[in-house]
Amino acid sequence: MKLHQEILNEKENKTIVFAETKRKVDDLTRKMRRYGWPAICIHGDKTQQERDWVLNEFRSGRAPILVATDVAARGLEALVWAPGCPYAVPRFALGGPP
Repeated sequence: MKLHQEILNEKENKTIVFAETKRKVDDLTRKMRRYGWPAICIHGDKTQQERDWVLNEFRSGRAPILVATDVAARGLEALVWAPGCPYAVPRFALGGPP
């Protein structure tokens, strides 16, 4: 509950959650939103317009939790990194062991 409040209260806090499949990304995002977490998702089944909107919502802080597939992680660094926003690509996204 404390983490939930911290994320809601601090606009500069941004979190990226990685899931293995598009279906898991959608399911996790749906469950998080059901419990009040401000989460949105991105994966390959989204249109370019939807992906642009999602990234804009994440960058602006209106949706500070981004759920993505590990494949999407490969392109996220350049799109979402900003000074003060720590970012590390998970090893499995780069072909290393999970």
